[in-house]
Amino acid sequence: MRRPSRPSSPTSPTRSTAETAGAQLRPPFSHGLPPNVLGALYMVIGSLGYVVNDALIRAATDEGLDVYQSLFLRAVAMSVVFAAAGAARGERLTRRQLRRPLVVRVGAELAATALFFGALVNLEFANAQTILMLVPFAVTVVAALHLGEPVSTKQYITVVVGFVGVLLVVRPATGSFSWWSLAVVASAGFMVVREIATRRVDRDTPAVPIALLTAIGLTVLTGTISLFTGWGAITTTGALFVGLACCCLVVGYVFTIETVRVGDLSVSAPFRYTTLVGAVVIGSIFFDESFDAFAVIGCIAIIVAGVYSVRLDRRARLVLARPTQL
Repeated sequence: MRRPSRPSSPTSPTRSTAETAGAQLRPPFSHGLPPNVLGALYMVIGSLGYVVNDALIRAATDEGLDVYQSLFLRAVAMSVVFAAAGAARGERLTRRQLRRPLVVRVGAELAATALFFGALVNLEFANAQTILMLVPFAVTVVAALHLGEPVSTKQYITVVVGFVGVLLVVRPATGSFSWWSLAVVASAGFMVVREIATRRVDRDTPAVPIALLTAIGLTVLTGTISLFTGWGAITTTGALFVGLACCCLVVGYVFTIETVRVGDLSVSAPFRYTTLVGAVVIGSIFFDESFDAFAVIGCIAIIVAGVYSVRLDRRARLVLARPTQL
């Protein structure tokens, strides 16, 4: 019997890559709490690590660095981290593992990153993060149509509600619409390609070399783009923001991976939507942004649809796990 579709995480472009490598490290604490509580806590910390990383890159551009310059510096640092981790573990990619799904995955990751961060500095921070919530809903549809995974009517309803929520935030037919929103939508499209390609990558492919390959690709891509967009003076504050962004990215990697190990994913997965809450708070406090009633309703619709989708997936798995009675 075919497996039910798995809920995909609403992640920024760099998150999925790093999540594959985050399993090599462990959080600083892992005892004293029930497994599901600990898993939910790890998910919150990891999700906030990702969104703070995005905010720090945005803040670095406010200090005079070009966005692709910031991404280039971050990619160089992450390449060093992953190269050291791979060398320590003796892991590398073989020619057999370097097949089309992996190449497509890395290419989609690069395109998604370039598009998302190019738009991030031209949109309200929270709005850009909200549009990325299209990814888990779109993956559900693509998995059903392209991979033949079974999707129930209720799951399709959650997809529609999620899309409506995003539309309420973006509102393409109003004066508040920005064409940069389409760049984030395109980034989300490449993230869907990344998620589908990831499912076809050989399971025995080591995680760290994949992350290293992506980091090197981002170094080349963002370095090339920055030659055309220009470099700003690297201030102490700007460099500090980029360095902190690397740290937050590692936090996101480690904690979201550890979430899978310590508890029931059906309990912790809904806490991924703290990304959206964190984006709204960060946008309000640090970027002087405000949400109107339509945007608030849209965010609530996205969170409710996402959480309910996870619950539906859990029920489907429980049904499949029941022994057949003769």
